[in-house]
Amino acid sequence: MTTLTAPRTSRATLPSAIALSGIAGAVLFLVGQALLPNLPMTLAKAFPLMVEHRDRLMAARLFTAAGAFLLAPAAVGFARLVPKGARGSQLLRLGAGLFGVATFCNALSQAVAGYATFTVTAPGFDTDAGQIVVDRIESGLVALPLGFWSIPAFAIGCLLMSVALFRSGRVPTWLPVLLAVGTVLAGAFAGLGPIVALTQAPVTVALVAMSLRVANLDEC
Repeated sequence: MTTLTAPRTSRATLPSAIALSGIAGAVLFLVGQALLPNLPMTLAKAFPLMVEHRDRLMAARLFTAAGAFLLAPAAVGFARLVPKGARGSQLLRLGAGLFGVATFCNALSQAVAGYATFTVTAPGFDTDAGQIVVDRIESGLVALPLGFWSIPAFAIGCLLMSVALFRSGRVPTWLPVLLAVGTVLAGAFAGLGPIVALTQAPVTVALVAMSLRVANLDEC
């Protein structure tokens, strides 16, 4: 009698899956940010444009949310780019942990805010009521994961990882430098429309490069 057995998963499978998640996440996040319309800072001025660019805004939120959800598990691989006990390893794990939490919460925020905004900007929906909904999405402790804090936390996580990788001396110098410069550029030009495809490209390339290095790890 022939017995069928499932093939064992190789040790390289998990790092490769995490690497693929990181690469896809970085690219999708970039697409989502580039699609975002350039909106004024105040809700009163921004809301009419949210109505005007309703479909584009929803697409941008979905791409960004998908990218952030895929980037979150990549943090596990990033944390192991420097072996435990080696120079910069603790700082790298701190930065990667903050990066992972921030990207996951940002993904939740993008998804929730995206669908909520898409609903309240529908034709026939009361404008004043719609603005109230958008304004209060992040109100209260229960909405803490949806807060704006995830954006600076993401940036701090990236900067900590860049310093750790630079100190470790285990990656080419250009990688942590590109990650740091790209993080600053991404924050400085966030939400400015298609130009983001250029200003966020450096941090995207850095995250993709880090993900490719994760694929070469023995385990995660």
